[in-house]
Amino acid sequence: MIGFELFSYLAKCRKAIVLGIGGGGDIFATIPTRNFLKKLGLEVYVGCVAWERFVVDPKPGPRSLEELENIIKVSETVCIGGPNTVTNDGIKLQASHLSEKLNEEVVLVDITKGVANTSRGLDEALSRLNVDLLIGVDGGGDVLARGVEKNLRSPLCDSIMLASLYNMKKENFLGVFGVGCDGELSIEEILIYISDIASHDGYLGAYGMSREDVEILEMLTFGMPSEVSKIALLSFKGRRGEVWIRDGLWRAETSMISTITFYLDTEKTYSLSPLAKAVSSSKDIFEANQRLNEMGIKTELDLEIEAYRKGAKSYRELFKEDSKKY
Repeated sequence: MIGFELFSYLAKCRKAIVLGIGGGGDIFATIPTRNFLKKLGLEVYVGCVAWERFVVDPKPGPRSLEELENIIKVSETVCIGGPNTVTNDGIKLQASHLSEKLNEEVVLVDITKGVANTSRGLDEALSRLNVDLLIGVDGGGDVLARGVEKNLRSPLCDSIMLASLYNMKKENFLGVFGVGCDGELSIEEILIYISDIASHDGYLGAYGMSREDVEILEMLTFGMPSEVSKIALLSFKGRRGEVWIRDGLWRAETSMISTITFYLDTEKTYSLSPLAKAVSSSKDIFEANQRLNEMGIKTELDLEIEAYRKGAKSYRELFKEDSKKY
């Protein structure tokens, strides 16, 4: 892992992937880091896990590469997508919309095949694409969850990706952007966890959004359902306090601190994550989900399965009987 000054290291890199690790909407959380790296002279791919929320894609769970069309397969679990990338039943990913607006290819990751295959596929992809570094960015901060947080609702994707990054051989580290903006972990909880990581020598530095980042992010998120980056934009403009998300059912926090991306050592972050450790040997997405269920934790996959069973197309439809179930 990176054991020296972060920005000196970045200046020596030539090409990087900045990957949203919490699902399809996290691709927007990569943009400040992408822009920062490009200013340092790096060539940058952005990407995300191929998993959209049920309001975009009604099929429960992440998509495998075998379910995606108009892609270039790079490894068993990684592909390059573009503006025309869709699922085999016609769902256009948020990454595809971003690709169209930026006129850039995007990286998509398949986490259906388990942690070992995801990790190996990422290593292989970095080699084939001649990439020096992968930065896994989480929007909201729930990648830092310990499993005891009262509002934790989507720990599965983050846990699989944290475990996958930890098991990679290639250089990588984490970014946390838009702290508190997903309505799961509070800003206070996230800052405590970052301090815990820092006490283990795992804090690498931070980057705050610029006006240029804001302009690009506003353009990219317009018309998209992802909320974390939009709330971070509100924070940049001085909004403070709580805002309602998910059809007005849950609350998220806004603060200037939500405009910052915090960079963390993967190994140190993993060492403090009982969730990532729990899924680390899982062979597929369902086994990983079961591991978290056995810890008493409901996940985004559980939510999507329920939404599919009920035929719900919105959070209000899904939670009309009990808005506090998850």
